[in-house]
Amino acid sequence: MLRSISVPPAVLDGGWQAWEADGPPIARGDETGGGETSATPVTGPLTPVPRPGMWTGIETVGAVSRGERPGTLMCALPPGGFDPTRYSRRGHIPGSLSLPGCGLLDGTGRLLPAAELAERLGSVLKGDESPVILYCGGGISAAGTALALTLLGRKDIALYDGSLEEWSRGPSRPLATGT
Repeated sequence: MLRSISVPPAVLDGGWQAWEADGPPIARGDETGGGETSATPVTGPLTPVPRPGMWTGIETVGAVSRGERPGTLMCALPPGGFDPTRYSRRGHIPGSLSLPGCGLLDGTGRLLPAAELAERLGSVLKGDESPVILYCGGGISAAGTALALTLLGRKDIALYDGSLEEWSRGPSRPLATGT
């Protein structure tokens, strides 16, 4: 989200648990007596500048699925989720490949080391089709996969945030089952 409006992002690799495990200070509750912590937040002017191409919609996804536009569709749902049943209809977007976002994390929730990420994402990193369009159920797992690809240098990534939640609602939009 931040990159799409030209704000340099920072990611807490491993989340809150990693922060606590690494031992940096944590401010909790009423530390100054006035209901605020003693830390002064850093603020400044923010002028969002939209970056086109970081998000994509259902029409573009359909065109890539039908082979009418170049691109690689990647489903970031977990293993066994490539043919999900919790959406309006069963299946995945035709022509998409399975690239589970959860497989890019270690047991503590941190991204795998760069060499391991590159091994798992190798075919996507070397592909010449552009862009890579990521989706999942609602855009969350796909965002993590986009982060991993970005860290490895892939720049032509778009996120279809409507994902299967939106795609499966339309009875005229095809769904494929199996691998």
